[in-house]
Amino acid sequence: MKSRFVTGTLVFMLVFGMTLAASAEVTLRHWDWHQPRMNIKLKYMAEYEALNPNVTFDTQVIGWDDYWTRLMSGVAGGDVPDIAQFHNSQTQAFLNHLEAFPADVFDYDRYKEEIINFEAAYLFDGTFHFYPVGIMSGLIFYNADYWEAAGLTEADIPKTWDDFVEIAKLLTKYDSAGDIQVAGFVPNGILGVFWLDLHYQLGGTLYGEGAKTVAWNNPAGIQALELIESMIFEDRVSEVGFLGFNEAMGTGHAGMAYSWSWLGGELDNNYPDLNWGVFRLPTFDGKLAPGPVARNNHETGMSVMRSVRQENKDAAFEFLRWLYEDTDYLIEVNLVLGTAPSNRTLLDDPRIAASPLISAIAEQVPYTNIPGEIPHEVENDYGLGMLQDLLFFGYPAADALATAEAEANSVLMERAVKWYVEDLYTPVTD
Repeated sequence: MKSRFVTGTLVFMLVFGMTLAASAEVTLRHWDWHQPRMNIKLKYMAEYEALNPNVTFDTQVIGWDDYWTRLMSGVAGGDVPDIAQFHNSQTQAFLNHLEAFPADVFDYDRYKEEIINFEAAYLFDGTFHFYPVGIMSGLIFYNADYWEAAGLTEADIPKTWDDFVEIAKLLTKYDSAGDIQVAGFVPNGILGVFWLDLHYQLGGTLYGEGAKTVAWNNPAGIQALELIESMIFEDRVSEVGFLGFNEAMGTGHAGMAYSWSWLGGELDNNYPDLNWGVFRLPTFDGKLAPGPVARNNHETGMSVMRSVRQENKDAAFEFLRWLYEDTDYLIEVNLVLGTAPSNRTLLDDPRIAASPLISAIAEQVPYTNIPGEIPHEVENDYGLGMLQDLLFFGYPAADALATAEAEANSVLMERAVKWYVEDLYTPVTD
């Protein structure tokens, strides 16, 4: 039986249904880049068409890179879908081309209460333009077979980084020449992103005041990077030049690895025989509160394009209300995306609790923060992405952070961050 959020009266639903029945026939065009998500949508679209014969859907899946080029070209040329799947990395580029969700149809007050980071991650000038669906963060993946062979059980899942390092040393395997064959923990390929979570745990932030600069070269940043440095060069649970985190996990060369939750889907798809598990990040004191213990990001839902005809906008929002009030849809789509529901009321759903990956995210995300926009160069090329190379080249932690910070700040001088919400985090009390 379908379950829906109870937000309106039966009278409203009857009026809502009669409004649909009385409206003119409309075809809603919809684009997405992710076929598994589209497959779920198609099932619900077929149900909606059966309930509302005046509405039909015309859908198209377009690859990620082409998707945004085509959408922007469509904006310029007046040929856009009525409903576009959105991603918040494109907020600055597309926000002015998205229609605000109408407050008389969507319950803003309830969303502020129920949806994690709703005001920080979704509200712009008091309105939101893409629906909150899921949320993800960094986790620890582990090889369950190696874990068992080492005599470890679920009771041994570490809560502190000190305990984590001891388990990583236990899982590390060397050959006769002393070279690592199985790394106890692999941050390789994602080291800067991992460092940022440690930095948050120690009271640091991504940005300085107003996001005009980054704020990395400080005691918290140095302590966080020195922990990674000691794991690699002193404890030797990984090494310079080792496989990246995803390949190392997939091919059985990692006991543990750090990754965001999307890795679960990659492991299942590309390494179906791998027996893996996952747990939330340890912390320096073993506690989650008050947080933040990591960065998060949101898997957003669909948006309605501002330039489409008004009758299409109205029909699109009517459909989106119907779809997003369906908790079955929200559970299904989060499970396929490897994300925890953004709505707190769904975190205890038995289907979420039955997924080790999603339940690990669900445990952690209330204690995570979203900084807002992160320019690609700051996250990947000239900022966080530099920390691994600098550390591997032998730079001391403070020098590595100073160099990466200077490069990131040069990017911010050229490309100012407009969506900045990092300082809106409210500490959690248990």
